[in-house]
Amino acid sequence: MSTEVIRWGILGAGIIAHKLASAVQQHDGSELLAVASRTPAKATEFAAEFGIDGSDYDTLLKRSDIDVVYVATTHNFHFDNARLALQHGKSVLLEKPFTVNAAQAQQLIDLAREQGVFLMEAIWTRFLPAQAQLKEQLDSGLVGDLRQLNINFGAFVPPHYETRLKDPNLAGGVTLDMGIYPLTFANFLLGERPVDVQSMAEFGATGVDEWANYLLRYPSGVMVNISTSCSLKMKPEALIYGSQGYVEFPEFQQGNRYVHHRHDGGNEVLASDTYELQRHDNGFVYQVEEVARCLAAGELESPVIPLAETLSMMQLMDSMRADWGFRYPFE
Repeated sequence: MSTEVIRWGILGAGIIAHKLASAVQQHDGSELLAVASRTPAKATEFAAEFGIDGSDYDTLLKRSDIDVVYVATTHNFHFDNARLALQHGKSVLLEKPFTVNAAQAQQLIDLAREQGVFLMEAIWTRFLPAQAQLKEQLDSGLVGDLRQLNINFGAFVPPHYETRLKDPNLAGGVTLDMGIYPLTFANFLLGERPVDVQSMAEFGATGVDEWANYLLRYPSGVMVNISTSCSLKMKPEALIYGSQGYVEFPEFQQGNRYVHHRHDGGNEVLASDTYELQRHDNGFVYQVEEVARCLAAGELESPVIPLAETLSMMQLMDSMRADWGFRYPFE
């Protein structure tokens, strides 16, 4: 990059954009310059709150002093908004899900490579200290040979999320919005992608998937069971089983504490150790740090969330939706 400080712009002025804006302003190596929204009043209000410029998309993207754009619009607009930013030569951090389907994802990846700019899916949980440490420990044999993961992630969504999450015209549904968290968590811990997938879903009154179960088998033989819902309170937890022990990770999606139980291949637990890591109040800071690091190093994608994995995830969710006969109205 031509500057030591990474300069940010944001497309979208909703809840998630506020959290990222705050994270950027808390990161010493970044500066937030502008926000854009298709609703002028929202851009003006957001800009006043953060002491930055507010404008429309074209004005923001034509600025030469913005290095990277965070796309924080609703799912159905991710592809169009990210493509526009890439066409303007901007690096892009694209909120999850990356796109609505794999075809869109491939187009964005190809465009980013043609333009020679950075592109990354914003899976903020991937960069949390507890997840990073747990992966290192599992890779070092914390529970012996990994055998199975059981993951639950579900809740009754609050009103300010419900409209978006349950609207098929906005690419709503639990899989793209919430199910992606345990799916990407499993991929991250195992360091591989599933080779066999079975799934089922139940649909709500608006026609989107509101609760679902996924069963995945990986090349290593590890099996993963995932239950997720936007209309059912579940105990958020990941249970990670191996040949020499297991890990309980409550609130795995954003938690900072987990417990390791050790055994010798039998049913008696020989010892239990609790790991608790400090983390920033705004967990988005860690993905801001990764984007800034990549841009400063001239890297066009993050090794922590490589684009091949992002594409694979979109292909996985496409295949599950195809099995259910579920397509969005605009697809």
